[in-house]
Amino acid sequence: MQCYSSLSDISFTKKLINLTQSLHRSVKRSESNLFLVEGKKNCKELQKSSYNIIYIVINKDIIDLEITNLCEQFSKDKIKIYEVSDCIFKKLSHAITPQGILAVVEQKKSFFSPSASFIVLDEISDPGNVGTIIRTADWFGIKQVILLGECAGKYSPKVVRSTMGSFFRVEIIELSKDEFYQLYSDKLMNIRLLGAFLDADKVITDLKLNQNEVFGLVVGNESRGISGTLEKKITEKFKIPGNGEAESLNVGVALGISLFHLYNNKYNNKKFNKYQI
Repeated sequence: MQCYSSLSDISFTKKLINLTQSLHRSVKRSESNLFLVEGKKNCKELQKSSYNIIYIVINKDIIDLEITNLCEQFSKDKIKIYEVSDCIFKKLSHAITPQGILAVVEQKKSFFSPSASFIVLDEISDPGNVGTIIRTADWFGIKQVILLGECAGKYSPKVVRSTMGSFFRVEIIELSKDEFYQLYSDKLMNIRLLGAFLDADKVITDLKLNQNEVFGLVVGNESRGISGTLEKKITEKFKIPGNGEAESLNVGVALGISLFHLYNNKYNNKKFNKYQI
């Protein structure tokens, strides 16, 4: 039984269809200051966040209990909910296999704190990799990720979708290279910046961290690695040892391995879920 108030696809005008579809493109997201959130998990985390939700769209042909429960929560928050046909919904969705619910949401500014550990993504171009890294950071308790230079956009639908809800728990800060170098000069000179390099002398297990130490972990571009100017800012270089023939690791995998070892080292092998980095 439907316990929320919704509007029919007749109410979902061509103007709204065009607006929603336009958010697939970076330039339109910037112009409108809006972005798309897709999927049940992401919408569930969105509902608990402080983001301003403009409206919800659901596929009336595949409404299940989970979507119904979500819509009840959105309805309590006085958010407009539109029910549209499967044909229209597929035009609006950016996903290959849509889950039947999406939201149009207002962008908001994120703020960096030098008092907490962070990850720097140096021009990671693949949205799936960026989303996976944000999700991995969230798992290990790191709540700040800096997207540097020509990274995949913070509000890219695939980035948001790939985070599986972590987008709404992590501060994601987009900076130009010049802005980051200024931030480094102003606030980060005394913070250890760690970076993975294939030719580093140290291995990841050699790194020693104090329990309350703040650090930054830099992750390089998928093909070029960490750029030369940024490399000069790295305090300690390390490598992840391997015994196979692959040329390198996927950046998301490398980050996960690095954070596992740093986390394990920092808390002296104590039970992980009691601590945050």
